[in-house]
Amino acid sequence: MAAFRFRAQAARDLRRRQYEDAQRQVAEAEHDRSVAEGRLHRATDAVADAQRAAAGAQTRGIAAHELDWYRSWIDRLVHERHAHTVILNACTRRAADATAACHHARQRWEALERFYEKAKRAHEAAESATERKLIDELATRRYAAARIVGP
Repeated sequence: MAAFRFRAQAARDLRRRQYEDAQRQVAEAEHDRSVAEGRLHRATDAVADAQRAAAGAQTRGIAAHELDWYRSWIDRLVHERHAHTVILNACTRRAADATAACHHARQRWEALERFYEKAKRAHEAAESATERKLIDELATRRYAAARIVGP
């Protein structure tokens, strides 16, 4: 009997590669989101540290120009924290989009896999039926030959 050959094997391979690419993109997006989240946490800690330093300097009684310097420093850190928040939001959206695309690619790949399995089962069933017919034919011939020769 002929070996099983899936006609849509090229499409099956393509969808598998697309699914693997989508998984890589999800991993990259999650990594970028994690890095952005870490940067945001460091920026938040920097703002809190700067505010504590400014409060400590103010209680020691510093000059007005030094207090202005602390305010400017804190404003810059708050601005950086806001920028990191925007970056984190963008990374989170990108990760969500990549996850959705990966889910879609997985569905497409699994649909073709189900079609492949169905075709393979049909081929195996046909092969089994052919084998049964051959065995039945051989048994019939053997029986007929035994009847002709006699006991």
